[in-house]
Amino acid sequence: MDIGCGSGALAIELAKKYPRAQVIGIDDWGVRWEYSKKVCDRNAQIEGVADRVIFQKASAAALPFGDEWFDAVVSNLVFHEVGSVKDKKELIREALRVLKKSGSFVFQDLFLWKRIYGDPEALIQSVQSWNVQKIEFINTSESSFIPTGLKLPFMVGTIGMMVGMK
Repeated sequence: MDIGCGSGALAIELAKKYPRAQVIGIDDWGVRWEYSKKVCDRNAQIEGVADRVIFQKASAAALPFGDEWFDAVVSNLVFHEVGSVKDKKELIREALRVLKKSGSFVFQDLFLWKRIYGDPEALIQSVQSWNVQKIEFINTSESSFIPTGLKLPFMVGTIGMMVGMK
């Protein structure tokens, strides 16, 4: 599942990379964005994966799936955008709720922005306490593939990734 799929790019790429996978992309597609289910469906059709990718309108705050429903869950720069939830950690918890035991997750967001998530170490400790077997935190701004000028706090300097297994 791709939480906050936008135009469907990540969900579509996952379907292309894993040809036996069924992928679900969810998004609220609010009025601030020019994306919609129709745009996502068309993109999946163009890329030849429409038979294995489903897009639906849903909120990241209340995912319409049962506990431990998915083998893998991803989200890219979405959690901080969900205005209906003050404590953004709750969005991570909700994403992990629908992930099966031994399932994989990759979440990228403004995890280093203390105003939103607090101390990154405390954030990781909280996530670990939610029955997560393994978690790695990657400070994207320290990655060699990011040009120096983009590592500033107002660029990608607050972006981090959580990669792990439940």
